[in-house]
Amino acid sequence: MSFFNFLSNTLGTVIGAVLDTVTAVVETVRDAYDAFVGKGGAVKEAAADESRRKHDRLREVNDEIMHLRNRAQSNGRLSDQERRRWQDLRQERDDLMRVLHHAKEVSAAEKILDNEELITKVEVNLDTTHVLQYNVFADSLGKACPKCARQMKLQWPRDQPVPGPRDFFWGCTGWYFVRGGIRACNHKERLTRSDYALMMDTSAPELSLTADEFGEIVSNPGTAEIVTQRIDDLKSDLSRRKEGVELATCPVHGEHMVLKKKGNPTGLLDTYFLACPYWLPWDQGCAFIEKLKSGSQLAALLKSETGRGVL
Repeated sequence: MSFFNFLSNTLGTVIGAVLDTVTAVVETVRDAYDAFVGKGGAVKEAAADESRRKHDRLREVNDEIMHLRNRAQSNGRLSDQERRRWQDLRQERDDLMRVLHHAKEVSAAEKILDNEELITKVEVNLDTTHVLQYNVFADSLGKACPKCARQMKLQWPRDQPVPGPRDFFWGCTGWYFVRGGIRACNHKERLTRSDYALMMDTSAPELSLTADEFGEIVSNPGTAEIVTQRIDDLKSDLSRRKEGVELATCPVHGEHMVLKKKGNPTGLLDTYFLACPYWLPWDQGCAFIEKLKSGSQLAALLKSETGRGVL
């Protein structure tokens, strides 16, 4: 992640430190974190409280932007005053998102330092592709598109439920936004050798299995039924509290993604997805979604929100 000179994500996984040891990476993060604290940076509960306030303001800003957008669509134009207000709000949203992104970096560093005894280095191969899938769920930190500066995310082809290591790639999130039939950005990058070296908390039971072993468990009808019930319960709980998923945010609106369920799924791995709070079907709202198309993603979701994964 950029603040600590490593690419990371909101799960606290370090990506791309192939030539480093766990001890060296943890010490580098600790030094940067201590320096940040020494300069008066907000951490722990103080940082969480500040982030909540920023998120509340971000929601107000997004609501007003969407109101102006709807007025422009219904009236065909905005007044000069409304256009200036729209520009001011977009600038404020950008500023808030930068602050919140930095807070994510600090939180990720805290996860690394709090769990350093559980962090292990994993070299992704055919047996451990599910470890890489586990991390697709979370926001990436420090990986910006070289063409448009939008956030990039780990991806793999949607028609491959069991991808190999070389099937993964970095995709710009601008791909999800279409105007006039043209995508905002379609930039992709192959993973480098170092991207296949992860340092993360591997204490989750799912990560002690091979990709094939975990895949067989998830495909079991009994397991799928239990996982479906647990995710449905989580969805109901988040909806009741009017909260999104903490570790994943919309790259345009900056708000936590909302857990959604398809109406006519073909199976567990075709049932759930994350959507921007301003998402609407048929491209009526924000188009950004994150399909939860692997058992590892579902495990990461349950672990982050309930403290226990699939197993």
